[in-house]
Amino acid sequence: MQTKTTFLSSALVVVLLLVVTTPGYAFNYTISFTAGGVTTSVGSVQVQNLTKGTTVTVPEGNTLTLTDQPTAVDAPVANPAGIQIAQNASTGTSTLTFYAGQGGNAQVAAYALDGRKVVGQTTRLETGYHSFELSLPAGLYVIRVSGTGYTYSTKLQGLLGNATKAEIKFPGNNKAEMSALQKSKAAATATTTMSYTTGNQLLYTATSGTFIASVPDMPTESKTTHFVFSIIPTSAIPAGKFTMGSPEGETGRNTLFETQHEVTLTAFRMSKYEVTNAQYVAFLNAKSIDMNGVWDKAPVYYTQILIKPSSGEQDWGLHYSGSQWTPVAGYENYPVINVSWYGAAEYATYIGGSLPTEAQWEYACRAGTTTPFNTGVCLSNLQANYEWERPYEYCTNTVTISPHTTQRVGSYPTNAYGLYDMHGNVMEWCSDWTNNYPTTEQTNPTGPATGKSRAIRGGQWLSYALLSRSACRSGNPPDIVDYVTGFRVAFAP
Repeated sequence: MQTKTTFLSSALVVVLLLVVTTPGYAFNYTISFTAGGVTTSVGSVQVQNLTKGTTVTVPEGNTLTLTDQPTAVDAPVANPAGIQIAQNASTGTSTLTFYAGQGGNAQVAAYALDGRKVVGQTTRLETGYHSFELSLPAGLYVIRVSGTGYTYSTKLQGLLGNATKAEIKFPGNNKAEMSALQKSKAAATATTTMSYTTGNQLLYTATSGTFIASVPDMPTESKTTHFVFSIIPTSAIPAGKFTMGSPEGETGRNTLFETQHEVTLTAFRMSKYEVTNAQYVAFLNAKSIDMNGVWDKAPVYYTQILIKPSSGEQDWGLHYSGSQWTPVAGYENYPVINVSWYGAAEYATYIGGSLPTEAQWEYACRAGTTTPFNTGVCLSNLQANYEWERPYEYCTNTVTISPHTTQRVGSYPTNAYGLYDMHGNVMEWCSDWTNNYPTTEQTNPTGPATGKSRAIRGGQWLSYALLSRSACRSGNPPDIVDYVTGFRVAFAP
């Protein structure tokens, strides 16, 4: 679930850098700061660890840290929250001591007040107290130390000395070790809580590339803030109005099924990628769903088959062995297949979202375009996974032998809304029952109340280009499973 968390404060100066999501499979959410009735969005971030003093990671290793540190900003010499500083005026160096709450990689960095990173180092430490020597040119700096389960920040006045460049030295660690890849221990949907009382000072810090910005906040009352996280990286889809369906004369158009009509939608969020085998298998195992694919405790469809194991020539999905589901080796980040509409709907509910409506899907796919594809009149072999032997209308491809299999999600460029694989790869289940479109203007339409088939959109690896058009519609009974259909998830803004 993509959740906007609001912090109420009587005085909050927002100096944070904007950050955005990039491809990845960590946990993400949107965080906002509110002061005096004004809300400033800081953007989407990705969660790596759910510990007290929550640390969340934005693209390419950048971090946004939420910490409850009574003197994190104002302590010039000592920081009771975790860092002790001893300065040597004769050498112009400072020795900083801190406690590593857990063993693992630790990151140490010094930033100038303009936000520029001056020096940084990553090293591996055991649990316990550690010291490092810091040499800095004269000036005022922000020092940050972070590791698994702890984050400390403090200001430091660089002494007048002989230092002409910044340097960090750990005893016995003259070279920084490479950071080890850390897997999140969070569940698919998780909640963590930060409590604080009157007089505590909160420090919100964001880093982006080699820059840092911090926001101090002194709450005026005791309170508890809840953070809710989701496993799906998403893009924000703005509210708007568009013409749904295809114009007369569009090659491949189904005259009765693609009638043009005006649709107005409120804002929503959509998963950037088709749901992957790795993401879906985490859900199956968390709910102890066995080989028959039935979740007997499902909120709604507790008698329905959600998924079937893949096999044979199209063995690109999930296997069941012993008591666990596993992705086929090498296909972890490929779109899940052999999933029924029921399986897609239950997963979407499980992570706090829903299947997109047909209107949401087409609006998000078009991303402001009115052409057959969001890429224009043509859809090339460099833009989507489909039968390259069959390009659209008078278009041509530089390569005409297509993969004839699903491809890793995100293998082709995004559309203008940052969404991958809206054309081709696998078709995608939508929430609607299928029927002919209305001819009148609609607002947030959800389709017919009943039907025999659920909508699927987007084309797939085995279909011609014309079946991947933004307006192209088809449907299947909700219990059908096959190797050409997957899904993505929509969320409230």
